[in-house]
Amino acid sequence: MKSARDYTPTSWKRLGTIRERLEKFLDRRGYEVVSTPVLEETELFLRKSGGELAARMYSFSDPSGRKVSLRPEFTSSVVRAYIDGTLKGPSPLRWQYCGAVFRYEGEQTYGVTSSSTTDVTGSLEFQQLGAELIDAGGAEADAEVVAMAVQGLTALGVTGHRLRIGHMGVVNAMLDGLGLSERARVFILGSFGTLRESDGMDRVRSRATDLGLLGEERARNLSLLTRRMDTNDAEGMVEGFLAPGVGDANGQRTPAEILQRYLKKLREAGVPEIIEKSLKFSAELIGLSGPADKVRVKLAKLVEAYGIHPGVLAPLNELLDAIAQYNLKDVPVVLDLGMARGIAYYSGVVFEIDHPKVNDHPNLGGGGRYDGLVKALGGDKDVPALGYAYTIDRISELLPPEFGIEDRYGSARVLVTPQGGSMKEAVATAERLRVQGIPAELDLKNRTDADAAKYAEQRGIQTIMRVGVDGSVAEQSI
Repeated sequence: MKSARDYTPTSWKRLGTIRERLEKFLDRRGYEVVSTPVLEETELFLRKSGGELAARMYSFSDPSGRKVSLRPEFTSSVVRAYIDGTLKGPSPLRWQYCGAVFRYEGEQTYGVTSSSTTDVTGSLEFQQLGAELIDAGGAEADAEVVAMAVQGLTALGVTGHRLRIGHMGVVNAMLDGLGLSERARVFILGSFGTLRESDGMDRVRSRATDLGLLGEERARNLSLLTRRMDTNDAEGMVEGFLAPGVGDANGQRTPAEILQRYLKKLREAGVPEIIEKSLKFSAELIGLSGPADKVRVKLAKLVEAYGIHPGVLAPLNELLDAIAQYNLKDVPVVLDLGMARGIAYYSGVVFEIDHPKVNDHPNLGGGGRYDGLVKALGGDKDVPALGYAYTIDRISELLPPEFGIEDRYGSARVLVTPQGGSMKEAVATAERLRVQGIPAELDLKNRTDADAAKYAEQRGIQTIMRVGVDGSVAEQSI
């Protein structure tokens, strides 16, 4: 496949060095390495991932007829293993992982803005490394994971990255404070990306009208009335609207079920004034993105101006105060409550780490809190949890060409060349070196001294050992 990714020995070793260093970094913080299958049942990723991720997955039926998918991310698999009891231990649970994930990305360009840019069209396999913290709630747990994600990149040698923080719990609380129905709130949250665009407000209003959230005056009054009424009274009123004995033509729903569904739809219909107010608020909220300390002040004023209780900001303020306890080494912290990470299971803090030298500012990594995922995937109850993952292919593009050379060529490498038919003696010499821990490569082409020296230089080999038929060795440093 044209869009599948190949790795050269150098690029694969470079990614390996990144992986090893990040694994050590996470291990020092108590995160143990785990592994999950590349192939999982499709339903695992669909239960809570949201439509955006579902549309980008590689899914097919296996020989038994089961619907399976290549993993598009690790979190759901890790949580599934936790629910199954495969992964267990004392609380809180700290795990890390690394491996390939697969998503259809369409036409994308990845890489820094230089000649190293890689064009990728269609499918995409990339290497992901991340960590999950399960059964730990509160701002201190959030801060550990967020700070760890930033510090890991700094420890690698990445500079110029920045942290962007949002908070789905706070945003939902603010929208609830405006009096939105659940349906309207979900619609507006899903429209944040569109609201960033120049004609976004008009497009969102048009879509809201099509969905009945911005309806006619009669529908508006009926929606308000059913919200204010006792449920039994509202059901009695709505029953009068429906034909006697109304039922599902296919016999799948009873009249009572249809009545309850219609009442729910009425109560969740949009009230134009509230929808308009919420859209205006959301547009202003999205525009507040900037340095965290400054945005905190502006956010408090915005909440006050719209009559929202200031207590909704408490989780965000606690989070930022907790993060301030860590040394992020001048990495900028941007507060952006209009950010959406594209996966529906996030319930609290969400964050991304991006870099201005990467095309179109794709993130180097990100994650967030997903307290409802354990129960959504079959657990007995909600469990507080959060995590993040890096895309290490993108990180590799930002590191200098010489990164990891000392890891790749830490031990002196030797080229063993047989002289005058002394292959047996050359093999014995190479084997002795390998037993001693010295990387030894055997010359299988009977090169001349000049060609052997040229080859050794190209391969990064420091020493040539020429072995005679009597077992004598002549060394040459390159």
